[in-house]
Amino acid sequence: MKPMIGTAIVGNGRVLAEINATGELYRLFWPSIDTYQQVHETWPTVLTPVLGDRAVRLDDENLWDIAQDYLNDTNVLITEAKSRRGNCRVTTLDFVVPDRDIMVRVFEFSNRSGESVPVSFLYYGSWHINEGHLNNGATFDDDRDIMFHYKRGTWLAVAGNSSPAAYQCGWCADNSFSGELNGNNLSMASDGCQAWDLCILQPGQSKAMAVYLTAGHSRQGVEENIFYARQRGWDSLLKETSDYWVTYLQKAFALPPAGREIKRIYVRSVMTLKLLMNRETGGIIAAPEFDESYQSSGGYGYCWPRDGAFIAHAMLKAGYHEYARDFYLWAAAFQNPDGGWSQRYYTSGALAPGWGDQLDESGSVLWGMWEYYQQTKDIKFLEEIWPTVSKGVDFLLNFTDEVSGLSGLSWDLWEERFGVHAYSCASVYAGLRGAGQIAEVIGKNEFVDKWLEASVVIKETINKYFWDAEVERYLRTGWIAVNYDEFARRKSSGRGTRELIGRKGQITYLVFGDDRADISLLGLTVPFGVLNPDDEGMQKTVEHLVKSLTNPDVGGIHRYLGDNYIGGNPWVLTTLWLGLYEAALGKWDEAVGRLNWAVEHRTSLGFLPEQVDRHGGHIAWVVPLAWSHAMYILLVNALTEAKKL
Repeated sequence: MKPMIGTAIVGNGRVLAEINATGELYRLFWPSIDTYQQVHETWPTVLTPVLGDRAVRLDDENLWDIAQDYLNDTNVLITEAKSRRGNCRVTTLDFVVPDRDIMVRVFEFSNRSGESVPVSFLYYGSWHINEGHLNNGATFDDDRDIMFHYKRGTWLAVAGNSSPAAYQCGWCADNSFSGELNGNNLSMASDGCQAWDLCILQPGQSKAMAVYLTAGHSRQGVEENIFYARQRGWDSLLKETSDYWVTYLQKAFALPPAGREIKRIYVRSVMTLKLLMNRETGGIIAAPEFDESYQSSGGYGYCWPRDGAFIAHAMLKAGYHEYARDFYLWAAAFQNPDGGWSQRYYTSGALAPGWGDQLDESGSVLWGMWEYYQQTKDIKFLEEIWPTVSKGVDFLLNFTDEVSGLSGLSWDLWEERFGVHAYSCASVYAGLRGAGQIAEVIGKNEFVDKWLEASVVIKETINKYFWDAEVERYLRTGWIAVNYDEFARRKSSGRGTRELIGRKGQITYLVFGDDRADISLLGLTVPFGVLNPDDEGMQKTVEHLVKSLTNPDVGGIHRYLGDNYIGGNPWVLTTLWLGLYEAALGKWDEAVGRLNWAVEHRTSLGFLPEQVDRHGGHIAWVVPLAWSHAMYILLVNALTEAKKL
């Protein structure tokens, strides 16, 4: 089974590769960052007498001491393997060319011994093209020295920067260790292997070779990419890739001085969010997919409009206006006919599988569009997305709960509870307010008062509906769906209950009032602004949240009291979210402390996870998570603007 907690990624917005801590390439997405995953298994081996009579894998931790880092501030990954016997070293560079769908894997072999050493290198790959293990074919072209894997119009090519000494198509996993490849050049199989003779390495000598991986919709297309790579050479492609990231990161490097590690993670965050956007459509995935069969989650390699709005807003604050614009144009292009947005999509815009639509998906997008204008003053953008805004408002106004007068019942932020939620209603308030301000800027005067007044009504109703004077804090949910037994128990006690009858006669049982501590209540202030940060009721609510949700062992903030997803751990984004509220309140030391906690729980490569283990403090789930990186950027910017870093 492939790893569920990632280590490193490289890519270019179309190609996205996942590589583990030992340098194994175990996922490769193409033709987009969320579809399809092409790798079944792939590994390099080295055959040399100093390591035994069989080739050994470079990712075998029993044989190598392995270290990994990125090359400076780029998306070029370096994996260094030092043998525990034989005194040799192999350094691997992994990167994806910015403007071509070519992944480059450079292997440099170094003889650190005092004797001459013969070395052969083999590269084995088994490919499940377009995520299918059936009907794959493999062929080797002797004239062009290219291994092709193909199925139904999709072609993958694997080739070195020099001619291999031997090859084999089909059933060659074992032979990648013996070095005995039989020269079969056509097979109804998914795998293939090539071997290169690196000759004799003298003491202290090093030799590098490159393997190029590319995908396309025709044999000619992948051949052209291989020819291009060979003509340019891996060293020129490395410079091209490094230069691309240096140029792209100029805005990130413009961040005023902060701690070295804080800035390193900031730069890594900008690069990560760039890699997780589909460069052709503007859709943004929550994380590189790692749970394809939904064993422990519903999958993460999808675009949630709500997540996208937070991510786009973060990149907007970091100075990447075009990134935010691309996302909002994506949202406009794939808005539902009723004016809302569904739970999640593929980055192509196609509807993705889901389990419950969330109202905040729609409110957040409209909020984000107004925030984009406030930052850029791009009035042409407002004019372009006006039809989207108008339809979005119609959806929000039509989606109401007749009893509460607030927004209708939907799934909560965490996608676990069905009801009328404070966070969801806050997003609707911000969406309506933002839409009214958009209408005012572009002269759609007939809508301004109507929409702004609707937002004021929502705001006033939120204050009345969710405030619980008895406990002196805000409720996370008003009406909430429960099972019949809970409904009957609540009804017998005389507390508020409702029955909602569906069109086919199905009954949803509702009870009123869920006061469980939930960090999503921060949304009333940050980012949606229903309440000011210094509002007395909000401060009492946050005091309760901090007391209830702070992890006593490792610090950090849980999502809500009783959370048991992946065991129930503190999350990075929730901790940073609290930091954003504290920064808005002027509690600078506390806000900096939240940031430092996130820094302390980064990975060695500077990625931020979703969760940190509640007892041990190690990475517990999803690396990298785009929303975590977005909240990090937002808090760093807030603290930098206030000159607190």
